[in-house]
Amino acid sequence: MLFRSKQQQQPQPLAAPDGTAKIQAVHALWHCPMHPQIVRDHPGNCPICGMQLVPFQPDATSTTPDSATANHASHDIQVDPSVVQKIGVRTDIVQAGTLGPMLRVDAEGVLDEAAEFSVTVRTMGYLETVASARTGDRVRKGQILATFYSPELVAAQGEWLESRSGGDSVATRAGRERLRSYGLPDALLDKLAAGGKVVRSLPIAAPVSGWISKRQADQGQSTMAGQELFRIVQGTGVLLDALVPQSRLPGLSTGSAAQISGSDLSAPVKAIVRSILPVVGTGDRTATVRLEVRGTNPLRVGGLYQAVLHPKAETGLVVPDEAVLHTGKRDIVFLALGAGKFRPQVVKTGPTEGGNTMVREGLEAGDEIVVSAQFLLDGESRLQAVLDQMNAGAAQ
Repeated sequence: MLFRSKQQQQPQPLAAPDGTAKIQAVHALWHCPMHPQIVRDHPGNCPICGMQLVPFQPDATSTTPDSATANHASHDIQVDPSVVQKIGVRTDIVQAGTLGPMLRVDAEGVLDEAAEFSVTVRTMGYLETVASARTGDRVRKGQILATFYSPELVAAQGEWLESRSGGDSVATRAGRERLRSYGLPDALLDKLAAGGKVVRSLPIAAPVSGWISKRQADQGQSTMAGQELFRIVQGTGVLLDALVPQSRLPGLSTGSAAQISGSDLSAPVKAIVRSILPVVGTGDRTATVRLEVRGTNPLRVGGLYQAVLHPKAETGLVVPDEAVLHTGKRDIVFLALGAGKFRPQVVKTGPTEGGNTMVREGLEAGDEIVVSAQFLLDGESRLQAVLDQMNAGAAQ
């Protein structure tokens, strides 16, 4: 036998009250250690792998392999490390993840209107200089886009500085508020106060970092109050519009997880459902689900992408499908304890998707589990559980 139990014990006949051997009253069974579902009432070879069947003797309270499996969940088994390597035992670490029904839809990058900032002037004047930034160029917050001359601003600065030098606190406060109403930031006003001189040309800076979606500024042009010079989109300013069939909307909600892939993306990016538009198309009966990328956003306006949505997704511990043994009564996962020691653990499973299974009970994040050759371990564990039951009965 390839495996040895943590405690090697030889089965003893179970004595009946009349002194006869109790084990003789039970029909002997043979099973395959690698394929426990193969059970015969006579010796022979496994029809699947050809391995010689191994005998075990269920007692009167456990007459099937499944019942033995149901009672062996706390029984550790020991396997020689060299044998572990030979039979190809592989392990994996239990990690948190999200599983649920998967929905694949096409999505298009659209401009996020809420990310747009308009750069305007608040009084009449003239643009003395304009930066070379063009539509589509990226700018950083505070970058100078143009310089602006306004006779009205020059006069307002002079009055404010004069009230400061004259010690008129009321006029000084009023003059500062007037300049702030023209859009001059406090940092610039402090600089003017420290210098004590009127500045003829005032800078117009980018209010946010992003890219220019519109430029309407030329050197030397005159401007009116409220005139827009630039429009800047903060960050990338890209959302995704995905068309989802009306029948698949149940289960989707704000905050539902999504994954985005595309030909211009080096790796999939994570997103969430930001909103579901309350309109269904009369032709194709689809609704627009708006997605927002979390973290660095590499998407482009007008780009075509594929979105994977997870309606009614469940978050928890995720293991590979092959790690779970389905006995018919319970689901078993083998914990790898190190140094060739393994422990069968009863688990409660949840949804299965994409080769992974959700485990709701029985495991913890970081546990090391077996993902291959579990049938060999399961066969040894079943056999040892039966032997322990027989020995316990013999000792009574």
